[in-house]
Amino acid sequence: MKPWIFLLALCLLAACAPDQQAAEQSPPKEKRIPGPPPQLVSITFSREDTALHYSARVTYPGIREDLAFNQAVQASLKSALDNFEAFIQDFNGEGRTLRSEYQAVQLSDTVASIRQMYEWAVPGTSTLLYDFHNINYNPSTHQLIELESLFKPGTDYRSLLRQRLQDKIQSRFKVQVPITDADLATFTIGGSFLEFYKVLYPEVMEPDPKAIRIEFSELKGRRS
Repeated sequence: MKPWIFLLALCLLAACAPDQQAAEQSPPKEKRIPGPPPQLVSITFSREDTALHYSARVTYPGIREDLAFNQAVQASLKSALDNFEAFIQDFNGEGRTLRSEYQAVQLSDTVASIRQMYEWAVPGTSTLLYDFHNINYNPSTHQLIELESLFKPGTDYRSLLRQRLQDKIQSRFKVQVPITDADLATFTIGGSFLEFYKVLYPEVMEPDPKAIRIEFSELKGRRS
């Protein structure tokens, strides 16, 4: 080996050694320690509307001193009532009711995922009707969790989710149905999955909504 090549190799080794030593001595990255999950309180809203002839009873969640979450839930309640009142304009008579209770799908310091399904009973319709206003919220950042934010930029997540949902419905219920943007909006977030809710009646002769779960492991392009 030529002397100058030998000297160059020694210099390179000397230059790399401190960096390698520093890397070996650098402390491991600390794991994030989860904080406590938010504490939900249940609130009941009741209404007897004598002008439109309906009754409503809704139980929904709140988080004390969390204005953003509570405002989001209140906006969902108002939207559900507006949808119901608009629907019943075409139906006369008494006995029209709106009911709802919520389910906490996941509660942690970074995800509060709430399933809020509204059930409409309206004389003159053949089955109960359903309206979903689920809430997915990050208590640490005080922001709603959008479906898009769960995937890396550029991921065609809507097409991916539509195909997964259609495949699961076909496998489980033996029917083929389109998946709409409204269907994708019904998602909740579990510890290892997304869950969507869809009414398959009359293709499936059961009027209640069906829960269709997609494991995170099935989704390419998802943020870790």
